[in-house]
Amino acid sequence: MNYSAILASTGIALSLAIPTQVFAASDAETAAAEAYKKRVELANDIKKMRAMRKELPIPPPSGLFGVYAFPEEGQFVTGVNIQNHKFSGLLEGSDSISAQQTVLTAPNPFFGNPGQPQTLRIVPKSAEANVIFPFVNYAINNKVSLVALAPLIKKKSVLETFQGSNPNISLGTFEVNTNGLGDIKFGALYKAYNSADKSHNVIIDAVLSAPTGSITDEDTQLAPDGTRPTARLPYGMQLGSGTWDALVGAAYWGKEKKWGWGAQYLATIPLESENSEGWRYGDKHEVTTWLSYAWEPELNANVRLRHESQGEIEGIDPKIYGPGLGADPDNYGGTRTELALGANWMYAPAHNISIEIAKPIAQDSNGVQLEHDQSIMVSWRNAFF
Repeated sequence: MNYSAILASTGIALSLAIPTQVFAASDAETAAAEAYKKRVELANDIKKMRAMRKELPIPPPSGLFGVYAFPEEGQFVTGVNIQNHKFSGLLEGSDSISAQQTVLTAPNPFFGNPGQPQTLRIVPKSAEANVIFPFVNYAINNKVSLVALAPLIKKKSVLETFQGSNPNISLGTFEVNTNGLGDIKFGALYKAYNSADKSHNVIIDAVLSAPTGSITDEDTQLAPDGTRPTARLPYGMQLGSGTWDALVGAAYWGKEKKWGWGAQYLATIPLESENSEGWRYGDKHEVTTWLSYAWEPELNANVRLRHESQGEIEGIDPKIYGPGLGADPDNYGGTRTELALGANWMYAPAHNISIEIAKPIAQDSNGVQLEHDQSIMVSWRNAFF
C-alpha cells in the first residue's frame, strides 16, 4: 500500500475542507450578529415610540371639532371623522308624545289658508343622519394652524301621514332621502398656550362655514289627500344652513401621568339675517368636558359630558309648506345633554383611531320634534410630525 499517496491525498482534502468550514462558521456568526442587531434596533424603536407616546397629549375624544395635538411649523394633521345619528319617537318639550296625539293637538301654522287643516297631518316616525368629515390641519407657524373640512351627508326620514279631513285615520308611511356635500368649513386655530412638557394646551377656534350645502332638496311625499307630489323637504332634511356661519370657541386639555382631561366651548353663529330662501338657523352653543385614562401609553378610554342649546329657526321658506311637523320653524332647536363613552388607540406616535358612543340624558325640544336616540362617532387622525 502506498502510504505516501494516501497521506498526500488526505492532506489535500483537509486543506480544501478546512477553509470551507471556517467560511461557513463565519457566515453563520455574521447572520446571527445581524439578527441580534436588528432585534436591538427594533427594541430601541419600540422604547422610543412608547416614550414619544408618553410625551404627546392624550388624544381628545373623537366627537370633538377643532381639538388636535397642535403641529409644529410646516407640519400637518389629516384624517376623517365619521358620525351616525339616530332619532325615533316624538318629544313635546321634554315629554314623549305619540303621533296620534300630535296630529290632534299640534297647531298647523298655515291654518286659514285654503285646504289647510287646523292641526298637523304629517309627522316623522324616525330619522337617521350619516356624516363623513374629511379634514386637514396645517401649521403655518408655531402659533397658527389652518383647518378645513368638507362634510359628506346622507339623511333619511320615515314619516306618517294622516287624512286631511279626519286626523284619526292614517294613510300610511313614506320615506324621504337627501345626500351630498354639506357646508364646507375652513379657518384657523390659534395656540394660545402650550406648556413646555405639553401637559397643558389651550386652542382658540376661528372658523367660517360656507353655504355649500343644498337647502332646496325635494322628494316625493304622501299628502293628506292621498296624492304623492314632489315637494321641497323640511328644513331638517336639507344639507346646509344656506348662510355664512362663524364657528368660534376655545378648548383646553391637559394630562398628568395616566389621566387626561379637557373642556371646550363652541358657538355656531349665522352671519346673515336670512339665506336665499328666507330663513336661518338659530344660534347654537355647545359646552363639553371630558376625562380620559390611559390604560397603556397607546390605549386610553374617555367619558364625556356635552350640553348644547340652539334657538328656533328664524324666517320661513315659502316652499316648505303644509301641515307637516318639519314645515313649522318653531319645531327646531332646544337643549340636549348627553353622555359619551369612548376609546382611543394610538397605534403609532400621533396616529390614532378613536370611537365614541353618545346617549342623551336630558332633552327639551322647542315645539314637537323627533327624540335623539344615540350618536356613534369614529375618528382617524394621522399627524405628520
